[in-house]
Amino acid sequence: MASSPLLSAICRSLGLCRRSLPVCSRNVIVITGCDSGLGHSLAVYCHNALNMTVVSCCHNLCSEGARLLKQLNGEDQQQRMHIYELDLLQPASMERVEKELVSLLDSDEDYVFTALVNNAGVMCFGEFEWQTPGQVEHCIGVNVLGTMRLTKQLLPLVRQKRARIINVTSHCGLQALPALGPYAASKAALRFWNDALRMELQQYGVEVINFVPGSFVMASNIAARQQDQAFEMFAAFNEEQRNHYGAYFKEFNTYLRILSGFKAPNQFQDEQLLSKFRDALTSRHPKALYIHEPWRYKIYRWLFRLCPTPLVDWLAVQFCAMPSYRSVTDRKHST
Repeated sequence: MASSPLLSAICRSLGLCRRSLPVCSRNVIVITGCDSGLGHSLAVYCHNALNMTVVSCCHNLCSEGARLLKQLNGEDQQQRMHIYELDLLQPASMERVEKELVSLLDSDEDYVFTALVNNAGVMCFGEFEWQTPGQVEHCIGVNVLGTMRLTKQLLPLVRQKRARIINVTSHCGLQALPALGPYAASKAALRFWNDALRMELQQYGVEVINFVPGSFVMASNIAARQQDQAFEMFAAFNEEQRNHYGAYFKEFNTYLRILSGFKAPNQFQDEQLLSKFRDALTSRHPKALYIHEPWRYKIYRWLFRLCPTPLVDWLAVQFCAMPSYRSVTDRKHST
């Protein structure tokens, strides 16, 4: 599915990037993080709209998302939806995924391994001083090391089949935001690892793409455990921290309460996002970076590039629009 870097550059400059490769049931795509959110929606889209054979990697095979994906096989004589259990913190889990994928590809000589979509990720809101070592390590372990380890496990197969790799990152990898330090660090790490991997694999005819889908935290379960995580943070505070952060910490996490709790898997109805994903997946000469965002994000990103650091910091705080220590203490003193 790839061509020489020089030819790709020429085609992009001439506006020929829109030419797409055909996809059908013989194309096999692997997507991680399919229990809910974007991963679940991409799995449904590739199965229903693109008629592909989909390997949906779920953290829990008993999750509602996994159950709904399995149901897609009920109306499909070809049984094109395959559900694999994947824990990005367990090397043995990745080895099982590789063995199952090889077995699937060997079961039909017409199968073509087309793409690996690294989508799975975790998120925790909270100032860096608040987050426990375990929370920080979990974020880096899943988002960065887990993604790297799974890719390394599957890379010989990717290289042999000339499949492409699509790494789902975040706007936080382009501009850090307060209260998301470890998450932003993990996505920035993925961004630069993606770029290095792209240059390394070009010589083998493998495309590597950075896909930034925009904010959809309200439509996924990536922050479903936020209140539990806040409880863990407060429990780890010493007496000075509890006294200093008390009211601010409470208001901050009350504001984020809307994120907590597991939501039923939903399918994104954002046609523009799905169109960009399809181009990343099927274009003969895909872009290195796809960004999907509302106009508000575009304006902020433009300002972030132009403004001096103090103004960028102020804009980032305004962009997040979350409670701040100063605003809470000011209200406390005024009452």
